[in-house]
Amino acid sequence: MPLSTLNVVRAAIYPPLGIARIGNSTEPSTKGYFIGPEVPDAPALPLGEYKDSAGALRRQAARFRIYGYDAAGQVVGELTAAEAKIKWRVHLANKKGAWYKFQLALDIPEAMDPRAPPSGRRNPTVAWADRHNLVIDPGPRSIEGRDTAGRAYEFTGGRFLGLDVPLGEIRTDGEGRLLVLGGVGLSQSEVNQPVQEFANNDGWHDDTSDGPVDARVFIGGREIPVEGGWAVVAPPNYAPALQTVRTVYDLLLDRMFAWGLLPAPTAVSFQKHICPIFRRLSGLQWVNIGFAAWFGAGAPYDWTHLMPRLADASDSNREFRKRIFAFFRNPAFKGRNLGKDLWPPFYGDALDSLAFTPGTDGSLQFPEALASLTPTQLAWLKKWAAGHFVSDLLASQPIALEDAPVSDQPHLLTAGALSYCLADAFHPGCEVTWPIRKRSMFAGPFRLRRHLPGYIEPDYGEVLTPAVAVSPMGPLNGSAPGDLTRWLAVPWQADTASCLSGYSFFNTFPKSLPTFWPARVPNQVLRATDYDILIDRSRTLKDRWSAFLNRPDWFRAFVGSTDIEQMITDFGKLGLVEERPGPTDLPGIPDRVWVETGLGLPDPLTPAGGHGMLAIRPPPSTPQRFTLRKFGWGTSNSDAE
Repeated sequence: MPLSTLNVVRAAIYPPLGIARIGNSTEPSTKGYFIGPEVPDAPALPLGEYKDSAGALRRQAARFRIYGYDAAGQVVGELTAAEAKIKWRVHLANKKGAWYKFQLALDIPEAMDPRAPPSGRRNPTVAWADRHNLVIDPGPRSIEGRDTAGRAYEFTGGRFLGLDVPLGEIRTDGEGRLLVLGGVGLSQSEVNQPVQEFANNDGWHDDTSDGPVDARVFIGGREIPVEGGWAVVAPPNYAPALQTVRTVYDLLLDRMFAWGLLPAPTAVSFQKHICPIFRRLSGLQWVNIGFAAWFGAGAPYDWTHLMPRLADASDSNREFRKRIFAFFRNPAFKGRNLGKDLWPPFYGDALDSLAFTPGTDGSLQFPEALASLTPTQLAWLKKWAAGHFVSDLLASQPIALEDAPVSDQPHLLTAGALSYCLADAFHPGCEVTWPIRKRSMFAGPFRLRRHLPGYIEPDYGEVLTPAVAVSPMGPLNGSAPGDLTRWLAVPWQADTASCLSGYSFFNTFPKSLPTFWPARVPNQVLRATDYDILIDRSRTLKDRWSAFLNRPDWFRAFVGSTDIEQMITDFGKLGLVEERPGPTDLPGIPDRVWVETGLGLPDPLTPAGGHGMLAIRPPPSTPQRFTLRKFGWGTSNSDAE
């Protein structure tokens, strides 16, 4: 039935924060990209569809839609080219080289410590009058109509110290919706100087970006006011179907409740609020061997088999729920000992040698040393442990946007985009980083506050201090093109190649945990060659189980001690962790498994069983290994896998 637009008085773009991802595919038309998730539990693409016919990594496009609202604030429906004349406008930019160095998140107590390194300027030898040459800004692009694309809609013309740096393009689909595509992974130095560290490399640029998304909408010649959105062009997602335990959506939802921008739910639903936490813990078994040992198939806390008991709200199950709740790290507890063996086993924002220095009582010095769930997630778990929740395990969830009522679609688009983004650890981060959790950044629910046209940002000095960074006159009180991604590492490949697992601050830490970002950047994986043995019924039971338990390092095809440099050139050749059918004749192994596929580099390992269940990357041969540069200050005798 055609949408009635008579009662539409305003409109809004969704998602408010859309996530595109770079890739190195240059195939034309739709062969070179795919559309990113639009619901929180979106099904993955068919096997092999994340790479093109040449084996290059396809870009993820962020699709933006417009929804109309009536005078009562109710959703009338989506506005497409069939109902309205829509003219989109997008402005992407990259400001990393002109911004300040990342040392620590500037809103945590550790950043105030006098021993913390200062956040000085990147490229400090470039004079203030010339620093505009460090900003890649091709200007805005506008587009309208159905299935529109072409050179006029590409973000070309931006330059970094004289180098041309394209930032992607915009298109429309068959309904006139907007598609934002980012760069193709072009990271380089204008003088070919080597990469020095994980986050701050002077003379280097990449082609990530961000910026506002706007639209002018006319219905029958009548212009409708439209709330704008924002596009972020992020690094690739190497495990497309998996989610981390605390996503950016979880973080922002918690903040929206705390800031009074959204009402918190009065009832806790097992399906909506509790199940995702446990499902994600088990899901990470496919990208980290420590998670496999704790939460994977046959492990003590294999939640896929325990889910019915987790959903049991009876009093007879109360002690079980309370014991499980006690495993979750809670920074609200008094004292500094937040439990290095508690869940979730992720590094926190204060990943630094000082933060891991034991106190006299053996406690950690700062609560941000290790990650925790959001206060909202912990509050839901507390109610769950007490039995105060709706046991709706079998309730269905929409797996496609069209399956949901139109009134629910805007929120699903919001959650879908951010549920595949990382909130742990912001050191500095993957898609976004610590400024995203500050109230001053937002004008409304999930919608960024913007600077007014013509705004000129002041000079914050040679060093950006924590006090200035979070002050009312600081850089977090509005956004302009490039302002979200400028806080992240340059080039992004340096941080991605450095964020591994098992940095040994304590001898009691296992070599695979804690970890950083395995849902986006895997640590250990099930190889395709091992999978072939796993499902081969002609092989012995021992061989098949050995193949299943063998989890070699995802970065194993990178040679030598220059992971970062090879990541810059070969990021599109790394394998993706994709879903495949599991064996049907091996009890204890799931009927669906996630397998590394599409590895475009020589695999240096022997056939299955060569490294076994405890396979980890060998210690670095030299303390100068790039991955050690994660640690910016203090002293440490740590090593990485």
